[in-house]
Amino acid sequence: MLVSLILMCGSLWAVEHPGVVSKDAECSSCHANKLTGKSVHSAMATTCAVCHIAVTQGDMMTVALSMPKEKICSACHDESAALRQHLPAVKGSCVDCHDAHSSEHTMLLRNVAQLSIPKKK
Repeated sequence: MLVSLILMCGSLWAVEHPGVVSKDAECSSCHANKLTGKSVHSAMATTCAVCHIAVTQGDMMTVALSMPKEKICSACHDESAALRQHLPAVKGSCVDCHDAHSSEHTMLLRNVAQLSIPKKK
């Protein structure tokens, strides 16, 4: 019941997944690229259900985040501590700059240019 309610409320951000995947399927068997890179999020050592909800109805699976994108990182990470240590000004959610799965750059950055700090005027 709770999963249905979450998916109804979050239907705008749920994604249809092709085909039917068994409940015990290992996501990394198809999404191996999420486990590779210079930097891999420690959450990737756990089940995908930590952050994602998958619901199968008939021959279609729907995958969604378990909470809003802007809040999902603070479910495990101390938001105020991260902001105190954060050098760039934070203007959006963490995943705007950081990949939640893995990256070829340090600190799970999506783009190495994000490492540069704007100079004060």
